Amino acid sequence: MSTVGGPTDDAAEQVARRVVEAYGGCGARIDFAYGQGSVFSGFTAHSDLDIVIIWGEDELPLPARRPAEELSDPCTDTTQFHDAAFGLDKLHVSGWDVDVAHYTRTRFDAWCALVEAGDGWQERAWPQPLHAVAGFVHGRLLVDRDRVAQGIRKSMRGPSAQLITKVMDALGQQLPEYADALRDCADRDDGWLFHELAVQLVKHAYVAWFAAEGHYLPFPTRLRQWIRHLGLEERGVLLERRIWEATALGERRLAILRFAEHVLAANSVVRKSAEA
Repeated sequence: MSTVGGPTDDAAEQVARRVVEAYGGCGARIDFAYGQGSVFSGFTAHSDLDIVIIWGEDELPLPARRPAEELSDPCTDTTQFHDAAFGLDKLHVSGWDVDVAHYTRTRFDAWCALVEAGDGWQERAWPQPLHAVAGFVHGRLLVDRDRVAQGIRKSMRGPSAQLITKVMDALGQQLPEYADALRDCADRDDGWLFHELAVQLVKHAYVAWFAAEGHYLPFPTRLRQWIRHLGLEERGVLLERRIWEATALGERRLAILRFAEHVLAANSVVRKSAEA
């Protein structure tokens, strides 16, 4: 198994394994299942348990076949969502809030292929393929039928050259346009539009920064803890922090640009070293 941060609470992992075992009896084949998020990363013991089940069938089990109600603690509410591409059960087990997400293996494999090809981070989508891959790579395996998940992890242990190249090239090409647009917003004191644009640029820079350091960008919850845990280089950490310490729009614009420029420059140094 693979885990990050500190050890997962024993009680939490026991609950997670009991939940997955129960779902395994609903008549469909589980290829693998894993826990992701703050508890399974060892960052906190005070959060819900996020479990992802990857099903080997063409269709997800219908809510009536999934054992959410049977697993739930007495006198607690259970919520289920279902469509052709995604299922979600929200329940309470042994005092834990548990979210069980369901995806087909076909969809999961499509995410992996997309990210390997350098995509899956540009558009606003839920779940973002890049975040989904990060959750899997950094998560804790709970069930792994025929060691399928371990094989996928081995092949996707870090960002592909295609991902790094595509995100860096796009950042370099788009940065001047962002710089001009953010300056105009700051001059007009258009705070809302400034931050709409800034969110896109900062996300882009984060994807590039993590990829250049050999990591997939996780979902932004507890991102500062991820930065510390993964040991991202100190200069980038300092520049990233200045973005959120800035108060005036013009000051924040400069902080964002310096961070993005640093990411591009650091990657250029790495490329030259690799080519030498």
